[in-house]
Amino acid sequence: MPTTQTQLFPPPLRGAQVSDSLGRFLQTLQNLLPLRNVDTSAGDYGEAPPPPGLNATTGQSNQNQELIYKKTSSDGHTFTLTGTADAPLPEGPLTLTTQYDLFRIKSDGTTWWKVG
Repeated sequence: MPTTQTQLFPPPLRGAQVSDSLGRFLQTLQNLLPLRNVDTSAGDYGEAPPPPGLNATTGQSNQNQELIYKKTSSDGHTFTLTGTADAPLPEGPLTLTTQYDLFRIKSDGTTWWKVG
């Protein structure tokens, strides 16, 4: 079962007296620290993080983005976060096995690093 990502509400900019550049900056902030809930009730599951640099799908960079993965199911199954050939995880695959376990990874533009 894929992880589900929380979605932050966009900042309330309608009618606000902010510059265009500040408005774009505020829109960007909402994507920097998403929480990804992991449900392994259907069995062991694994996935790879998005590209650590430029994301060709969205046209945005994931540099300095931080992702938080938290296991929400109470089963005994394991979630594994694997790297990709283009961006391996230096610490090796990261796993969550117990309900409410979590880890954080952060991108420096070329690599995802475990930071917590």
